Amino acid sequence: MRTVEEFSEQDEYVTVEELANVLKVNVRTIQRIVQRKELPAIRVGRQWRFRREWVTQWLGKNTVNLGEGSA
Repeated sequence: MRTVEEFSEQDEYVTVEELANVLKVNVRTIQRIVQRKELPAIRVGRQWRFRREWVTQWLGKNTVNLGEGSA
């Protein structure tokens, strides 16, 4: 399994399975995100591919920063 650092340094495109492994979520979770059109993806045959930069941008938009004083 790759780390987040390795993920950002390697392949330009990643599969649903690779992204699920990096984010430590179920493959079905990634598939639902794609179905809701929350994360840009390219369909190659019957499989989805994600550009690293799309994933990085999506993660940035969906990161919650709990600062001091948060409940």
